[in-house]
Amino acid sequence: MNIVKFISLLVAILFFASISLMVGPGDFSYSDENFMNIVLSIRLPQVTLSFLVGGLLSLSGLLFQAMFKNSLATPYTLGVASGAALGATVYFTLGLAFSIPFINSVSIFSFAFALVCVLLVYSMAIKNGRVSTHSLLLSGVVLSMVCSSLILFLQFMGNERDALQVVRWLMGGLDVVGFDSTLRLIPISLIGISYSLFHSRKLNIMYLGDDIAITRGVDIYKFRKYLYLLNSLVVAMVVAECGPIGFVGLLGPHMAKKLFSHKHQLLIPSSFLIGGLLLMICDLLSRNILSTTQLPVGVLTALMGGPFLLLLLSRSSRV
Repeated sequence: MNIVKFISLLVAILFFASISLMVGPGDFSYSDENFMNIVLSIRLPQVTLSFLVGGLLSLSGLLFQAMFKNSLATPYTLGVASGAALGATVYFTLGLAFSIPFINSVSIFSFAFALVCVLLVYSMAIKNGRVSTHSLLLSGVVLSMVCSSLILFLQFMGNERDALQVVRWLMGGLDVVGFDSTLRLIPISLIGISYSLFHSRKLNIMYLGDDIAITRGVDIYKFRKYLYLLNSLVVAMVVAECGPIGFVGLLGPHMAKKLFSHKHQLLIPSSFLIGGLLLMICDLLSRNILSTTQLPVGVLTALMGGPFLLLLLSRSSRV
């Protein structure tokens, strides 16, 4: 049964990827040379990037939910996205303009500030060599609020053009030309999936509680530390490339849990595939829902994920 579901999932991914390559803004015939140039230089990179970003966010959400034993945990719970957003805001406000081969300059600032937030949260959460999940959550929330306040301050102090750039970046987007962003995310995708699958048994045991995990030979504190650092690195790289794209990290894992079992051996690949499929569909809709412009994909994921989050909260309150 699970094999049939995986095959169906792969077929759906190929189907929507094909549609995404063929459908989009622009009046071109399929035999036109310009059409092929657009497909190869814009649409194909955008489709592959949307799949990777959606898959990574969904996988990250799954790992955070296992780490905190909380079904409402998301990749942005610990303030990494807010740190990356602050970095981008500083870049736009300072009016910087420089180029490095293969790397987007705004991504450098976003990634650097995200890493600073990761280290700050980790330093505040570690006690006696152990990482406290309660302290992680609290530190992440506080740091996220501080970063958000600084972003508002910089927007207020900057000019209208800089403020508009910041707002546009905060909406999240997959507007790319070429495969540079995709190539930068492929290594972390392989590392994240491989590490998660290798430690899938530990992820299953984490749901049983720390005491039971320790009795079964799992160094839960060391594992949680590495899991936090890897997950934060994944989120930092994704946000640095595309801006904060919300709710995919919440939708993907929950859909995977509904379709497959709760064992992480199946949840890890299925969450990645479902997250990639969801963002591909959202990207397809965002490029075609308006005739005059392209809607930022982060806006569409928020419109889809908001009602889903409210549904989860209403269900959890009844339990």
